[in-house]
Amino acid sequence: MKKILTIIKAFWQRALTYRFTIFAYRVGEMGEVAVLVLMWSAIYGGQHTISGLTLKEMITYVLIGNIFYVMIRNFLASLVAGDIKDGNLSMALVRPMSYFSFIISREIGRISVATIMSILSQAVVILFFAGSFIWNFNILRILLIAAMVILAFITELLLSYLVGLIAFWVDETDGLYATIERVKKFFSGGYFPISLLPLAFVKVSFLLPFAYSFFVPAQIYLNKMSLMAGVKGLLVQIVWIAALYGIIKIVWNRGLKRYEGVGI
Repeated sequence: MKKILTIIKAFWQRALTYRFTIFAYRVGEMGEVAVLVLMWSAIYGGQHTISGLTLKEMITYVLIGNIFYVMIRNFLASLVAGDIKDGNLSMALVRPMSYFSFIISREIGRISVATIMSILSQAVVILFFAGSFIWNFNILRILLIAAMVILAFITELLLSYLVGLIAFWVDETDGLYATIERVKKFFSGGYFPISLLPLAFVKVSFLLPFAYSFFVPAQIYLNKMSLMAGVKGLLVQIVWIAALYGIIKIVWNRGLKRYEGVGI
């Protein structure tokens, strides 16, 4: 644990040297969310509700959902793929700690500063639209949402790590990663609430892990989903975390044999 904390601290400090770059990206994020709010305001026009959501609920959905999104995202796939393609994995394999623990700790330290600044920037946007934002201070719902976001963060780390391991077999993973990111955002309700889609699609989405990173916690926040449904969602997330970890072990062992076999 001490080694992990040391790595996280080291990459946290390294990230602080890029404060301006991080700030510039956060400005872009704020602008994107503001545009989404204005877009939905224009779409509603004189309509009272769309798919059971009032304009204030839709604005809250966008604002609170993006808070969850910036809290769980990471860029681990590109790091893992880069280590494999550049041969840096060879040095990592001789470290006294596993590559998995090292790269996860490194990524947590690397993204911490950006994540905190993203949360603050999203909070600024919420305050700007405070008149259209619905506040919910129900402690049980907040605790349930917190648990769901933590599990979503773990799920995203594992999924990104798994995508990065594909570099054992292909030379270029950026295109695949970008495609997967768009699919994840679609199924998570990041582009629009998945409740706008056919019921069959919504049911399939609830079997996947993505909806629990945006749509479901936002619905729980808006009191559109029961606490029991949220608890069932936690179980789905736990199953996915176990499944992803098992798949990672299989892919890692097979990929490592290929890596050592070609002598990279």
